[in-house]
Amino acid sequence: MLRRILLPALVTSTLLVGATVQSTASVADTADRRSASPTSQVPPASDKERLNGSATRSGPSEEDCTEAAERAARTATAPSSYSCLTQLTPAEGKAARVSSATAGRISASAALVAPLPVNDCTGDEDGSWWSTRTMQCQIDPNVKYTYRDSDGTVLGTALFATAQQLDVATNSLQWTETDQITMLSSTGTLPANLGVSWTTNCSATCTPRSTKPWVQTPIRDGQNLKTTYTLRDVPSTVYDYIDLDYQLSIGSPDAIDLLPPITWGGAEVRCDNKLSVLDKAGCVVPWYTPTLRVSRAQYGSSADMIEWAQNNLSGHWGLRGTGEPLHRLQSSSQQDSNRRAICGTTKFTADPAIQDDSCDEFPFAGTYESGALNGVDHGKDCAQVTAVRAGTTNDLALDWPIVTTAGMASGSEKCVRGHIPRSLNTDLGGAYGVFIKEVLLADDDPFWIRVTL
Repeated sequence: MLRRILLPALVTSTLLVGATVQSTASVADTADRRSASPTSQVPPASDKERLNGSATRSGPSEEDCTEAAERAARTATAPSSYSCLTQLTPAEGKAARVSSATAGRISASAALVAPLPVNDCTGDEDGSWWSTRTMQCQIDPNVKYTYRDSDGTVLGTALFATAQQLDVATNSLQWTETDQITMLSSTGTLPANLGVSWTTNCSATCTPRSTKPWVQTPIRDGQNLKTTYTLRDVPSTVYDYIDLDYQLSIGSPDAIDLLPPITWGGAEVRCDNKLSVLDKAGCVVPWYTPTLRVSRAQYGSSADMIEWAQNNLSGHWGLRGTGEPLHRLQSSSQQDSNRRAICGTTKFTADPAIQDDSCDEFPFAGTYESGALNGVDHGKDCAQVTAVRAGTTNDLALDWPIVTTAGMASGSEKCVRGHIPRSLNTDLGGAYGVFIKEVLLADDDPFWIRVTL
């Protein structure tokens, strides 16, 4: 997989542009001291998203098993029993589980179907990888074992489910993986000493490079095998993209395996040692796009300006389902240039009607979507809005909750510029700085932005 090589850079970003320029560190520290500090941006399991593309596992099919059994029966020089492990399609797996459950209800001698293994993918047992920024999981209930005699006649079958979960941390270069396999049901006769072998391989710079949770470990009908182990990144001077792949075999010394083990990949971890954030080393799931939540109750008209732009300007920046994600810009010098273009001291005049007026801009100067990087060299060419006063409670978010347009907006502008009370502007900049740290947002990493109540 071809990736941009990400190198360290100073971490500075702010939404406030004017006579005073604050770095992410100072703004974030200010936000941390506020009693209403931003809540954690690391998403819960309910916010997980599905990995597209090669998300589902592939492996030998039932047809492959039948053909291999026929070849073995024709060419065998001595009687032998055979077995093969196949990957069912989701539809085939579901039909197999329904058939086993039905058999269990109508036959006293048939075993009931065991429950699926449980992890943060429970409810999404489709064999696909799902993730948040700090978790990746999968449950695949579609693995079938078939046991045949020397003539190719099926003697017995077993249906298995596998489950995996990787839990990484943005403040650690090590993470855990928990793997499970359950024999859900069986039919007929299975060979003695049926066992599971599983290998996990991870690419450099991961250690250990190979882990074997089970080596011909016995398993019986209804049993769940489960193990947790630790993996670690050995940090380099660039971002470390670590791919993990897996190999599963189920068999017995009493039966010849007709097919190779099932193999799959799709799990990926990105780690860095103080590259995305200068004082932090940690790991994330790189293909998950996190969401910055911006509260109206905390940021008032500054939040409303973002929502106005997302809904009324054609860019719809960061609006999931309508626009494209924003992308973090890490270069402090480029951020400064972006600010000067939109809100330089010669390009913005404070409005005395706005309490402690400041120049607020969206998309942020600290993103690649900044108007200054997309053809705008003066903030007057952005859509213009101004905060509207609604009260005198000394709570700025309540007193200045919304914006109104100033002049005409065509909807095709590359940015919006607003007259916003300074603290609302600065504190929202602090929230973005905290967000960058919490989710280890690297240069050009995408993120969504959602305005909440």
